[in-house]
Amino acid sequence: MPLDAADWQRIYPTALVVDQPLSDPRYLSLPLPEKQGYIAIDRNPLSRSEATLLETLAQDDETPVQNPWYAFLTGQTSKAPARFTGLRVVQLRVTMKDASVSKTDFLEAAIGMFDDLLAHFWVDDHYALLIEPLSTKNPDHQTLADFAQVLAAMETDFYANIQIYVGNFWQAEDPLPQLFAEEQRIFAGVKATKPQSDLASQSLAYFTAPMRAQSTVYETLRTRLAEMPEYAEVIIALYQHQGNMTGAAKALYLHRNTLQYRIDKFQELTGWSLRDMDHLTLCYLLLIE
Repeated sequence: MPLDAADWQRIYPTALVVDQPLSDPRYLSLPLPEKQGYIAIDRNPLSRSEATLLETLAQDDETPVQNPWYAFLTGQTSKAPARFTGLRVVQLRVTMKDASVSKTDFLEAAIGMFDDLLAHFWVDDHYALLIEPLSTKNPDHQTLADFAQVLAAMETDFYANIQIYVGNFWQAEDPLPQLFAEEQRIFAGVKATKPQSDLASQSLAYFTAPMRAQSTVYETLRTRLAEMPEYAEVIIALYQHQGNMTGAAKALYLHRNTLQYRIDKFQELTGWSLRDMDHLTLCYLLLIE
């Protein structure tokens, strides 16, 4: 027979009865029977084995609908759990190489990347969301590069593979369920080999996909470029450095003169000048799968 609130509080006298799971990482929230809310248990006095057992119970009973922010973002409810002027959703796709690693500990480390969060939670065993409010007091929010440094350390600490998609900041009056659904689709299309992404980094591939799929011109040119695979890394490096040859040469571990020679040779073979941003963008687009 499932334990009710009184049963839990006899075992854990400091436990709280709440309407929704607490986002505070100090507490484990377990659903009560007959939809009577949740029991929130303070982690601090728990032994490691006790915490692990309760985490398992919480994960077994947890569904996305139980989190009010997930219900709001997916359109299951029209009312946000808290007032906000703007927010962005950071999506994490995580594969733990060691099954004994605590997902709770991982998420606690992840929230350290932010000054403030509206919510953070696991949707399933490999997918987590962190919802960050738009701050008017501190407009210098973390960039993709900032997240990359922290996640690289977390991959080592937690022996995990991590992908992150940093969502755009949207206003409260924007159609958030539709926007979140599209950001989920964008993230789903990101290759596993690309650990960090956002709308800007994925926009070219995402917004041109319908036309590319039906273009004979695109397919013909893409096939032609595929016959010269030795130039792919040159194109990518130049595009990522906005055509700057010094930066691209450094990324490729090439002497600048060697890169210059390859650019000239590529133009001789194709007629495209990688010094021209229009030509460079076209070539980069042809490499997108």
